Amino acid sequence: MDADGIIVAKFFEHNFAIRPGPEQLLAAALGHEFEVPAPSDGEPAGRVSADVRIAGDRLPMGVTRQIIATFRVPEGQHLYGEPVPEGLVAAAIELDDLDGILSYEPLAPPTSPLTLTGSGETLQVYEGDVVLRLPVAQNARKMQKDDEGRFVTISGRVRWQACDDAECFLPQSMPFSFRMEAGFPVLGDMGPGVGRVPAMNGAQHFQRLIDRRAADDSIVADK
Repeated sequence: MDADGIIVAKFFEHNFAIRPGPEQLLAAALGHEFEVPAPSDGEPAGRVSADVRIAGDRLPMGVTRQIIATFRVPEGQHLYGEPVPEGLVAAAIELDDLDGILSYEPLAPPTSPLTLTGSGETLQVYEGDVVLRLPVAQNARKMQKDDEGRFVTISGRVRWQACDDAECFLPQSMPFSFRMEAGFPVLGDMGPGVGRVPAMNGAQHFQRLIDRRAADDSIVADK
């Protein structure tokens, strides 16, 4: 919510068993979702550089983490966003076909229209450095267990193609692979015994809220 209490963004999943990880909530609340971190020393000049990381160090079942790709784009160049015509490559995070690893709607900063001088075609481009985010989760199908615990591996690649006002360079890709501690979510015991969960019935709780509100209104009326 903004300072006036207006909802300006939300996280919503169709599957109630999936929850965004705390890193996603903090990044959204602080406005860091598409903020580009400071460059590291030794990055090549004159061409796009990319780095990929995953937020968080664990991936329990039912919790999403984000794969974050940062592209640093030299001045005068740009990357394309979807959609692109055949022959061009949009900046994207692509996962390998891994059973048990789920991906969700990618998050990307807004694009700007660019009209090509040769063909007159208008395409969508990212201006300046670019951060893409891909939420992922795992459903326990491919958890690997060893003496150190349970783990899952997430692999894929980032792809991009840089262009300037005169030409497009060859498409580039960079593979990535993350081995993360996995497992099952830790839930407090909500039932009458260990491992037992009662039917979710909020009637009693709702009645307590009504009684509390009625008591508050009575105190105000007395004053």
